[in-house]
Amino acid sequence: MNIHKIAFLLALATLGVTGCSSSGGHYEINGIYTAPDGTEVYLVDLNSKDTLGTSLVKDNGFNLKGRIGEPAYVYLGRGKERVRFILERGKVTADIDERIEYGTPLVDQNNLYHKRFYGFNAQRNKERKELDAVKSSLSTVEYNSEWDKITSKYLTMQADLADSVVRANPDNLFGAIVMEDLASTDTARFLARHKEVSKKVRDFYLVRKAYESIRKSSATAPGKIFTDYLVQGGNLDGTDARLSDYVGKGKYILLDHWASWCGPCKAEMSYLLKTYEAFAGESFDIVSVAVNDKREDTLKELEKLKLPWSQILDAGNIPSETYQVNAIPHLILFSPDGTILQRGLRGERIYTTIKELLASSD
Repeated sequence: MNIHKIAFLLALATLGVTGCSSSGGHYEINGIYTAPDGTEVYLVDLNSKDTLGTSLVKDNGFNLKGRIGEPAYVYLGRGKERVRFILERGKVTADIDERIEYGTPLVDQNNLYHKRFYGFNAQRNKERKELDAVKSSLSTVEYNSEWDKITSKYLTMQADLADSVVRANPDNLFGAIVMEDLASTDTARFLARHKEVSKKVRDFYLVRKAYESIRKSSATAPGKIFTDYLVQGGNLDGTDARLSDYVGKGKYILLDHWASWCGPCKAEMSYLLKTYEAFAGESFDIVSVAVNDKREDTLKELEKLKLPWSQILDAGNIPSETYQVNAIPHLILFSPDGTILQRGLRGERIYTTIKELLASSD
């Protein structure tokens, strides 16, 4: 670990302990929101779901004042136009238009952490583009190996960062919020820290949700038999669709979770189409499931894409509840008997995985 990273982590941990140990007091929020005069904005404690205050927009701004005890993780805004931040005593500027906030120690500290955490994504994507630039000079095996190394490297860096913050903040709100990032980057370390942090942190809603998601995911991990689900009216003709209509019927099935509004999902379609055209038949098929998407929007996009495989529409959050599909695109590969073989295939690995699988089963 280089000296700059060490300095960053030390500063972050110190800010966390100092900020979260502050006592309660008065807060003031100076808000920026381009909306008609009289538009109501809400301040809600995301953990307790209590409404802490409301304000009306005037001249594209608003102001909220109050008193708070312990720091709280809050939602400020209306609908999808909102910001989320840690509310503590002091003055905060919250720009709903730009989705930024700043002003108090915990707010600024959380921003610093997330700038670093999501900065790793930018670095990872840069390395992936550099790899794609030399793809023609590599074999498929070499390319996939390098892709996996890049992915693993940055996931580990994100997990190291999140883990260091949680260990420095095992009994406060900042540590609780960062636990969610640890869960998404390193399940094993999340479970280890879950045993060590305070009950207050374990009871925080994001931590409870992550823990429950991991618990459910173990039931739908590779090696487990598939769990069936029903989507009422999910077929194109409006009849009910079941996952068991396709999975466990003697074919390898690649289940694609997507939505019409998801750019990365549509970017994956070229790899799916290449795989389908090469291998679809008696041994292999693809099924797409539209999640959290309006039926008319899905149908409109399908008209453009002209996908030749089966579709399940209007799945809503059923895949999320059953298979913990919390981000899309997400692919699940099932064996002919319905056993889950792999999850999370992306890009060229879709084609090469199915090619190798079918070749080995001949």
